[in-house]
Amino acid sequence: MMARYDRDGFDSNTCVQRIHVTGGTCGILIDALRKYRPFTPTFVARAEDQAYIMSVLFEGHNGYLRYLHKDGLIMRHDKEAFAREAIEKAWPGKFVGDLARMLVFSYYARALPWGVQRIKEQIDPFTGCFVSRIPITVAYLRLALRSAWLFGRGNANQARELLETAVARLTPLLEHLRASVNPFENAFRMEKKGWDLYYDVIDRLEVSLRKGETTAGRLLERVRELINWTKVS
Repeated sequence: MMARYDRDGFDSNTCVQRIHVTGGTCGILIDALRKYRPFTPTFVARAEDQAYIMSVLFEGHNGYLRYLHKDGLIMRHDKEAFAREAIEKAWPGKFVGDLARMLVFSYYARALPWGVQRIKEQIDPFTGCFVSRIPITVAYLRLALRSAWLFGRGNANQARELLETAVARLTPLLEHLRASVNPFENAFRMEKKGWDLYYDVIDRLEVSLRKGETTAGRLLERVRELINWTKVS
């Protein structure tokens, strides 16, 4: 991806190469985590870090939660250097996974409370390319064109493999998406309540510990025991 920066030291003719590594370069400060309470819904299986920030995209706490990118930083993804053969064999699943990601993100945006247009304006061009006004049509069109291209090149076996993979993976997803106007809304709300409860418990526990309450102290000791039990020496 080539991105332009409008700031001192850069002009309209200057481009900086940015190679994004999904999830591998994104972190969050503990204070921001506790304040904004972002989460990735369980119905998202790819681009989890982008779904993560979308969950609180316009929740303001004296400012919005955003990623910080260092100007000029080049991030490399070297997976193909050591796993090229495995990647090439898995291409049908990756292609179909890309279609599924677009379908999921397009309907995920509809489940959020800020409106698809506002969300897409904020996340364009990178994550925004996963959110479409006509995701099912785009998915069918991309699948048809890629299959026709493979058949046209004489790769009938690859075309059939692609179509069979798409039928197996996309059919249940499409059935779910077509079951209601906003198929992810209830799931998102329920999971958000669950994460809010999780952080509320942590907040309450901290207050109880500061007060020296016995129950909170016993719970803390139990948590420490569990952590020590899971350590790998």
